[in-house]
Amino acid sequence: MGAMGIHRSRRQQAYDVVTPTRREALMADIARRRRRYLSVIVPCLTLVVVGFFVPLPTALRVVTLVVAASLAPAAVIAAGSRPHR
Repeated sequence: MGAMGIHRSRRQQAYDVVTPTRREALMADIARRRRRYLSVIVPCLTLVVVGFFVPLPTALRVVTLVVAASLAPAAVIAAGSRPHR
């Protein structure tokens, strides 16, 4: 029992290494870029809706639209372009 006890107490870690294929890596990259784009463009569109449809003073409407106008290019930059291969 001594040898079995020692063997059982030693846990060998098995690493499950998965290397994605080129297609899987590309799809994961596209999904990551899409999430980044949406995380910036949704607040942008929300500010546009607030700027046009919520009854606020004109100064606040202009400020929300200026911020929204600056977020639109930021969304494109956040998404970036795919690296050239």
